Amino acid sequence: MKRTLLFFVCTLLCANVLFAQEQLAVLRHNDSTSVFYGQTAFVQAYTAATHGDIITLSDGIFSVPDSLNKGITVRGNGAVADTARRSTGTYFMERVQIGNLADSLQLNVEGIYFEDLYIQNRVYNLNITRCYIDYIVGFASNDRFQGLNAVNCIINSGYMSGFTNTPWLNYTNCILKQIPSAAVCNNCILIGSDYNTSNTGNSSYSRIAQYNNCIIIKKTNSNDTILNQNVNNSVLIGFTSSDSPASSGNVAMSLSDVFENWDGESLPTDLETYVLKSSVSDSIQSLDGSEVGIFGGFMPFDWRPSYSIIKRFNVANRTTADGKLSVDIEVISE
Repeated sequence: MKRTLLFFVCTLLCANVLFAQEQLAVLRHNDSTSVFYGQTAFVQAYTAATHGDIITLSDGIFSVPDSLNKGITVRGNGAVADTARRSTGTYFMERVQIGNLADSLQLNVEGIYFEDLYIQNRVYNLNITRCYIDYIVGFASNDRFQGLNAVNCIINSGYMSGFTNTPWLNYTNCILKQIPSAAVCNNCILIGSDYNTSNTGNSSYSRIAQYNNCIIIKKTNSNDTILNQNVNNSVLIGFTSSDSPASSGNVAMSLSDVFENWDGESLPTDLETYVLKSSVSDSIQSLDGSEVGIFGGFMPFDWRPSYSIIKRFNVANRTTADGKLSVDIEVISE
């Protein structure tokens, strides 16, 4: 179901996330705004969207289109529940497939929980911010996957396949339960083996990678994927003298000496879990002088969306006799 609002509402809605009991999707196109309702609201809004549009989602679980291949911006209400903002989060519990996104198009996604994210060929500019991804898969056949940029994300599992000579994966202040190859990681927490275990040792894959200002936790029997990579100003946990990378400014420590209250296994959404002990945050610094890990650098981890949230959004079912439409909106802005 769709309702088109008056122009005076449009400007207010374009930069905000919704809070409502029923799932809502607001589509901003140029100077007009359309609102869609129900679990299929995102599908309806996406179908109507064109390149450059903004879709803003409320709390709730949303159905997804067959594929995302438009150069748009999708804004969720947060990847996790936020009591202070009275938000329970925006969830995509079906597989989300992204592919055939031309090099001139940019897809931006923020504040969403993904159960399953599948990235196909021809994705050149994909920006994912403040999202929780339970499982991610990406394929780079024929060098047509260039430019996954993840900022302030938690990625629980998955793999990337087919990457050759270019670090197309860029992670900034992220928490990853794999150690990705062919990637640039700045101020990240990395745990486990790499994404692409099937290509380990394959000479056709250069596996160029950079890990700066990171905390890297090696799991027992995991692949030594960072041994010959560029690792700088990072904390190495679980590595020995024989498998540690020969890069600069790294410090070997034990897990119990690094975090206040994290065992290195599960990936909770409570960011307090990843707070460093003061002895680490004060003494081990990144290249820019801030602490290593997700709270240092230029993009310290923060779950809160970068836009305001609308706590209450009510639109009358019909206009009045004189052509006016009643709209009731309450906004949180920080």
